[in-house]
Amino acid sequence: MNNAMIVDTNMLIRLFTKDDDAQIEQLVQFMEHGDTAFNVLTIVLIEAYWVLRKVYGFDKEMILRVFEDFIEADGVELEEDGLVQRVLTRFRGVNVDLVDVYLAEKSRSLELSVLTWNARDFRKLECEFYRPQDLT
Repeated sequence: MNNAMIVDTNMLIRLFTKDDDAQIEQLVQFMEHGDTAFNVLTIVLIEAYWVLRKVYGFDKEMILRVFEDFIEADGVELEEDGLVQRVLTRFRGVNVDLVDVYLAEKSRSLELSVLTWNARDFRKLECEFYRPQDLT
């Protein structure tokens, strides 16, 4: 790969929704050219999930399948590959926000606790967390 580029959320949204044929064609041709590595930041995946779910109304499982296929494609590189894989696997089995699963998994990898008022969801994620009132 000669070039590396960070992918913006709007590129993922376009690719997944296929709501603009001309842009999709341009993107596909560019990707098929094969000399660019597409770096996907974790925040971009989280934002893309939110937009696909809340704005477009796609089903959680469908989004996860598309994400998994996309991140396995040639030329796609994740900012936090192992962490993102763990997050997506864990997210599939719990009913909490994707960003909360990310925070729980990130806290484990950094060996830090999470500060939150959302005890209910973080209990489901079985990570070390505290509410401000727990620390005073």
